Amino acid sequence: MRKKKQLELIKSCQVFAEKNSVFAGMNIPTYLAFDLADGQQLYSNKNARFGFKDFNISIEGSGQRQWRSKRKLTVATYYNAINDPYIRINVQMIERPEIRHTFTIPIHFNGTYRVSHSANSGSTGVNGQNGRAGNDGRNDYSQHNGEDGGYGEYGDHGFDGRDGNNGSDVNVYVSLVDFERDNTQLVKIQSCYANGSCKTRYLSKTGAISIYAEGGSGGDGGNGGCGGEGGDGGKGAFKIRSTDNDRSCEKESYEGYGGNGGNGGYGGDGGRGGHGGNGGDVSFYFTDDAWFFKSRISVYNGGGSGGSGGTGGKYGSGGKKGTGGKGNGSDGRSGRSGNRGDYGYSGQAGNVYYYNWN
Repeated sequence: MRKKKQLELIKSCQVFAEKNSVFAGMNIPTYLAFDLADGQQLYSNKNARFGFKDFNISIEGSGQRQWRSKRKLTVATYYNAINDPYIRINVQMIERPEIRHTFTIPIHFNGTYRVSHSANSGSTGVNGQNGRAGNDGRNDYSQHNGEDGGYGEYGDHGFDGRDGNNGSDVNVYVSLVDFERDNTQLVKIQSCYANGSCKTRYLSKTGAISIYAEGGSGGDGGNGGCGGEGGDGGKGAFKIRSTDNDRSCEKESYEGYGGNGGNGGYGGDGGRGGHGGNGGDVSFYFTDDAWFFKSRISVYNGGGSGGSGGTGGKYGSGGKKGTGGKGNGSDGRSGRSGNRGDYGYSGQAGNVYYYNWN
């Protein structure tokens, strides 16, 4: 059936949520259901050819539209929904304004929050560049000897990883506030940075919260560059026998020595791992009637782990010896592999303090 015909058959529509209630600060996906005059029931998230894009939508209460498609509408709820703890979604069909619906869902506060004040980790150090290979020696270079191969370049050292940042110091204020809708009280948790910015959450007395003020991990050290390969030694001249047929070759030519192979370059050392940042200090301030909630709070303010040291660059192999009529050169010596960088130190854990807040 064509979309236009289906639109004409709609008797009513309803908004449905994928959950019966929603925790403050979370998202709620919704869909539309349609009753048609011929008895069919269609759903925007399944078999309908129309959906939220065919409706004007308004949202009231403690939330706002986060994402919309033809199939679904996702609403983000506010953390501070205590004064208007509902989401109301109003939909009205554009082509047929008489088809409308208002959907209301309550917001609850019985859950678990995670509030993070943790620091950023350090970045990884840049890898060292590989050394260039040595040039091969030329053949019959001087007095018919082969030229020595060039030495391979050393690989660059890897750069140190960046240190992790220190976790922020946090002051957390815990108190009880009245919640009129349910004729009860909620726990108000306000966690504040040293710069004065705060995050506020409301929870039922059976809720829980985790506070993170961990130090950032140190970045890994960059790897050392590989040493360049040594160049091969050039070939020296070989004896040419005289022949009766070619008078120009009656005199034996010079013989030469083969060139030495070039030594391989050393691999660069790996960079040091960055040090982990220290965890921030977390200070709690409880009103007299909110001390019971201390057992519902978890604190994570350990120091960041140190970064791993970069691996040392591989050695460059020595060049091959050149051969010659009078003798061969020597093979080049291989370089030395780079050393692994040191590990960074882990950061220190922060302290946790508890105070009475009057």
